[in-house]
Amino acid sequence: MPKLRIYSAACLVTLSALYGQAWAQAQRVISLLPSATEAVCVLGACDRLVGVDDFSLDPPEVAKLPRLGKTWQPRLEEIVQLQPDLVLVGRAPQVIQKLQALGLNVQEVDALSIEEVRSVLQRLDGLLDTQAAPAVIAAMDQKLDALREQAAKIPAQRVYIELDAALYSAAPSSFIGELLALLGAQNIAAASTTAYPKLSPEYVVQHAPELIIQTYSQGAHAVHTRPGWHRIPALEHGRICPLTAEERRIATRPGPRLAEAAEIFLRCLRMPYRERTP
Repeated sequence: MPKLRIYSAACLVTLSALYGQAWAQAQRVISLLPSATEAVCVLGACDRLVGVDDFSLDPPEVAKLPRLGKTWQPRLEEIVQLQPDLVLVGRAPQVIQKLQALGLNVQEVDALSIEEVRSVLQRLDGLLDTQAAPAVIAAMDQKLDALREQAAKIPAQRVYIELDAALYSAAPSSFIGELLALLGAQNIAAASTTAYPKLSPEYVVQHAPELIIQTYSQGAHAVHTRPGWHRIPALEHGRICPLTAEERRIATRPGPRLAEAAEIFLRCLRMPYRERTP
């Protein structure tokens, strides 16, 4: 995986189903991954959050909440002091074990696809009794459908999405790949058997992307210094699309802002082709 963290959306299940125990509706929630924070808030339960991880910057309402460390290295003592009745985590087995050993109600949350985002919103809606998920999901799907129709008017193009300087990309099996497919893009990482493959420089040159989308800072300059890359159509025609910091947070998290992520990718797909310079 790239250093870039691909954070997952919040997914909650009742412990009565998993462990044969019944838990009351969560009133004091700690989220240790940004997409979980966004999911709780989009359902109208931001006021139940009592702490978040260091990377939870959205929405603005969470800015004043206690920061509890990194997703994979939280500060356990501070978490316990906040007396949460629910802690949302990602795929961090050691963190989960430590939190459970402290007697906390811990839920591993992982939405890796568009469909799983819908599912976790529904499940979170049920636990928090917000009754907001149907409207949230309907609005998201409606916007995705509209973006699909808009993208259909654009000629198909080969796209390389670059997640970091090590050339990690997003294959069709990833949620990012699903969004690109929804927009009709031809993903050059289509042959990959993993969701986030590391591509070689030669592979990228060989597959000649017509658009390069970069989801990390300082990538736009570096791409011009790579040997042989000047022959790539995306560079020849000035079609490098670096995302802003806010756009990167939206585009790399499989959470309730999937439609906004698709809109960002569509903006890149609409980039004009610059004439080649001799």
